[in-house]
Amino acid sequence: MFENTYSTGLSILFWLLWVVGLLVLLLFGFFVLATSTNANVLAVWNVSVVLAEGFLLFKTARHFVLKDIPMPKLLLWVAVAAIGVPFVAFGGCFILESMSYGLRIGG
Repeated sequence: MFENTYSTGLSILFWLLWVVGLLVLLLFGFFVLATSTNANVLAVWNVSVVLAEGFLLFKTARHFVLKDIPMPKLLLWVAVAAIGVPFVAFGGCFILESMSYGLRIGG
């Protein structure tokens, strides 16, 4: 099986984007805890974001270690995890908030 070699610069970029994705995962994990009792629809949305983010981060780290796909494709997927998923996630939160499915603090 052909093994790809990854340059140091692109490997650093990969792990920086991966850590950004991990921070997004932790942020929405906190949102799950914050919204689980007051806003059930928003909590389900946040859980789906956490699951999607976790899946992408796990798969990209696995492919990085195995070196079984080229680095440009790997960078594309980790960029989706670090940049694309947060945009969709925050947009979904704003839509749910505008539909009154958000947090209800103080009644």
